[in-house]
Amino acid sequence: MRNVDPLSGTRSAAKAMALLRHVGAHHPQGLRLTELMACSGQDRSTAHRLLACLEEHGLVERALPSKAYRLGLASLEMGWMSAGMGPVVERFLPLMRRLARQTGDTTVFLMVRAGDHALCLHREEGGAPMKALTTQPDSRVLLGRSLAGMAMLAHLDEAEVAATHERHAADYQRHAMPYARLHRAWLNTRSAGFSEMEDPRQEVIRGVGCAIRLSPNSLIGMSIAAIDTRMPPTRCRELGALLRAELSSHAWTGGARS
Repeated sequence: MRNVDPLSGTRSAAKAMALLRHVGAHHPQGLRLTELMACSGQDRSTAHRLLACLEEHGLVERALPSKAYRLGLASLEMGWMSAGMGPVVERFLPLMRRLARQTGDTTVFLMVRAGDHALCLHREEGGAPMKALTTQPDSRVLLGRSLAGMAMLAHLDEAEVAATHERHAADYQRHAMPYARLHRAWLNTRSAGFSEMEDPRQEVIRGVGCAIRLSPNSLIGMSIAAIDTRMPPTRCRELGALLRAELSSHAWTGGARS
């Protein structure tokens, strides 16, 4: 019978966790395989095998075009959950309820950036019988494919926007969002300070979205949406300015507050 080292699995797990820690310490720019070998002391074969396992489970991903390893969605979501989303939702819940009450017939969404996606944390519904329920809490949507997600994308530079689209080109194309359309919306959002468009996933829904930084590396977005007949251009602009003003007081300013 073949002898099995009972500690081999533990050692492999420890090596994989070491790689994950190094990747996390250099997120979001990432580390190449050679850099991970140098900082972990692992040989190419071992590091490549363990990284492939981490990638398979969504804990790391490779960013194009550099192929550098960075944290995957599974790691990011675990990080947010362990940090506790409750305090974040509680912080913005009074504002969401006030906006839903003031605007009456709209739905207000709170989303956080998770890599190349926006993760919905909470939804506050207005009083109208026809509601804009485009996103479910705990669901995630590619950046730029939701109002809040487009506002988050506007905080990234042009190279990051292009790289994001390249990484998920098939998904964007499948939803009729070629790079030219995404780039145009990105420019408009940066110019206005808020996103203003039909929801890319449901053209009968229209609204506005705004995003702020809660820390140097975290973005949170809020959007106000309703059926298009309730959202003429003048109202969209008014609500966009209101949302931008309300959220600005919560933004990270480089000090101790995050």
